[in-house]
Amino acid sequence: MRSFSVGLLFSTSGPYSALGRSALDGALMAIDEVNAAGRVQLSPVHSDPQGVPEKYESMTREMVQDGRLRHVVGGITSWSRKDVIPVLEKHGALLWYPCPYEGFECNDHVVYLGASPNQHLVPLIDHVLATGSRRVFLVGSNYVWGWETLRIARERLVAGGAELTGERYLPLGETDCAHLIDEVAATGADLIVNSLIGPSNHAFMQALSARGQGAGAPRVVSANQTEADLDALGPAADGMLSIGAWFETLQSEANAALSERLAARFGAGYRASCNFATAYVAVQMLAQGIERAASDEPRAVFGAVSEREHDTVLGPIAIDPLTRHTSLTPRLAVAEGGRFRILEDAGSPVVPDPYLVKTPPASPGLAGRKPELRIVS
Repeated sequence: MRSFSVGLLFSTSGPYSALGRSALDGALMAIDEVNAAGRVQLSPVHSDPQGVPEKYESMTREMVQDGRLRHVVGGITSWSRKDVIPVLEKHGALLWYPCPYEGFECNDHVVYLGASPNQHLVPLIDHVLATGSRRVFLVGSNYVWGWETLRIARERLVAGGAELTGERYLPLGETDCAHLIDEVAATGADLIVNSLIGPSNHAFMQALSARGQGAGAPRVVSANQTEADLDALGPAADGMLSIGAWFETLQSEANAALSERLAARFGAGYRASCNFATAYVAVQMLAQGIERAASDEPRAVFGAVSEREHDTVLGPIAIDPLTRHTSLTPRLAVAEGGRFRILEDAGSPVVPDPYLVKTPPASPGLAGRKPELRIVS
């Protein structure tokens, strides 16, 4: 049986290493399961860019030049994805990108498996508008994810009748945020939209918690918090709202079976995350595409995976052959005692709208309106 090399491009060291390690674990577990099934054999080639932007480009080039391999699963930040796209275009390779992102992109050399804004940020903002938040502070990491997610949040919040009390950005990896906590407190915000990642996020949340979580403290919501953050955040995460396509508390037969395999592979205390689950699904779909196409030629593989619906640990998903984005089911969850408890569930996959051309704009009428996600009992 022919073996196909697959690149795995995840930063397992550097400023967002916890996210990269979680995704790498998911990809490697899926590769082992694919190989054990015996229909396709995959050989992983992992590189660790350490969160350094220029290393993504050079390491991707090393992987794909001379046709060494044709598929790369990886990238955490949008910065890294945008850096590797020119290399993929030059060498005819395909990136399977497993993370939620800010949208407004569509490239023939990328499969977007993570959520787009209408599947994460938009329903999250609409939820908090409907539950009455009106004075909002925006904080993010100083790169494209932070800029663009907070731009979308800003536009939707203002259209929905909220008042923005401030907007600030921290450099990737920055942990000195005392001045930022002071500014948030001075504005009297009742809500914080948090697009920070890695140590910056952990430092901010812990400093905010140290100021007190009682009555009058602002609530924190985020479109990118996962179980990979919870151990580092500790009690500082309690009460935070997050949204994603997968949480480890998701109740389904597929996830019950996955939990058993996780315990057998990593031990009972292992924390999977949406990054883990989506990277795991990316490898599974890649293997299915290679099998159906009888080749790892990128266009043939993409055609094979985009022609039908897939049952996965994320639930049923389908890839739009035009936008190359994935239909996903948004789930809203609250952090409590080191876990995410799912509060609301869309109930079925939401079609991706990466350019927000089909998503209705927010309006002041959202105030007090019942959230559109299905409440989970």
